[in-house]
Amino acid sequence: MTFILRWPAVLVLFALVALCVLAAVSAGAAIAGYQAPITQVQDVQAEAAAAGAAEMTWLDVGLWGAAALFFLIAAVRLIRRTQGFWVWLLGFAAYGGRWAYQQGQDVVAQFQAIDWGVFREPQKLLAEAGSFEVQVALLAVILIVGVFIAIIDGAIAPIGTSRALKAGQACLKPH
Repeated sequence: MTFILRWPAVLVLFALVALCVLAAVSAGAAIAGYQAPITQVQDVQAEAAAAGAAEMTWLDVGLWGAAALFFLIAAVRLIRRTQGFWVWLLGFAAYGGRWAYQQGQDVVAQFQAIDWGVFREPQKLLAEAGSFEVQVALLAVILIVGVFIAIIDGAIAPIGTSRALKAGQACLKPH
């Protein structure tokens, strides 16, 4: 049963890893002033700089990288059918922390000013990929994946059934 939830969650986690790695690399290259020798990569770097990669700091690069690493570990743990919720939670903390740091002081005012009608028109939402509404929607998708991971973890290893606990109980049994 958890197969239905596990593999879509793994795929979304891999997409998040790609997103975070791309953001970290493009921001790091913009900060360091690196110019790639390939013209296609230079075009991507120019687009990333126009999208705001030039305004990022090394803290942003570190948080993007940490989110990518923790999301990757969570995906691998889900593939191996071991618990991945706590690793996902660390990845979400890094991703959400970078997002909140980037938003500044007026996050609550921005939440209150969200136009909820824009979610009924996906084409308008996709046209404004850098908008606050899109960022909130991406955070909601990451939270939904976290709920899936919590459900999967609960089904994989209910409380009190860990291998370490069973091994410890086996050592305490008289032979």
